[in-house]
Amino acid sequence: MTGMTASYVTLHGAGFTDPARTPFAARAAAAARAGFTGIGVQFADLAAHGGVGAVRTVAADTGLAVTEAEFLGGWALAESVAAPSDAEITLAEAARAWGPLRVTSGEFAAGPADPGRAADRLAELAARLAPLGVTLAVEAFAWGALCDYPAALDVVRRSGAPNAGVMIDIWHWFATGADAAVLHDIDAREVAGVQLNDGPRVRPDDPDMLHKARSTRLLPGRGELPVRALVAELRNLGYTGPWSVEVNDPWFRALPVDEAARQAFASATAVLNG
Repeated sequence: MTGMTASYVTLHGAGFTDPARTPFAARAAAAARAGFTGIGVQFADLAAHGGVGAVRTVAADTGLAVTEAEFLGGWALAESVAAPSDAEITLAEAARAWGPLRVTSGEFAAGPADPGRAADRLAELAARLAPLGVTLAVEAFAWGALCDYPAALDVVRRSGAPNAGVMIDIWHWFATGADAAVLHDIDAREVAGVQLNDGPRVRPDDPDMLHKARSTRLLPGRGELPVRALVAELRNLGYTGPWSVEVNDPWFRALPVDEAARQAFASATAVLNG
């Protein structure tokens, strides 16, 4: 198995949109002890922990690499991305300090997005960030302008950017209506990353979708979704990673950070090992 990353919300100990309850140093130490090789960060969380340089030092002291960052949004509906956003400026600083970085990207705002224009914006961003070793991993959200994975994949393909692909978050994959058959049209090189999790079955038109997305993201193998089957299909495509764990529900985020890290790593490893 390739190395695994603990995504930001997995160990920050709070709700999806809440400030972190657990300091970054404690998250990194717990992740390393559990067996993770990488850790994810959120741009908005950096200032509270000393900024890009301090976070890099803390992660390195535990033996971890900062491999995943979030979130770069707003581009899919933008008239122009000629002027870098605050998130892009922070991202560029981080990539210079940390090295190659996978950045979750997409559009939280409702759409629909014009696929040609969105692809042009993605291409502009990807071209600016490519020299820094940044890969843009585009997620689909049922409530957003890129509301399903075929739409996200279409934008990635139209962009022609070699450093852009889709981020398959397993919860969102099924919540947006995708199934294993959608993978038949995907090349493994078009998958920028996979976030492992689980949850209840949710319809794309569920009126409570946003709440469920932020409160029912369970440990992989603990919900109703065919996580192992999807992982097997990805491997049949030739996908070998990167893998990360993104889980967050009220029960899980109340755990001590070491126990949360241990359970996240053990559950993900069990799924990947079949």
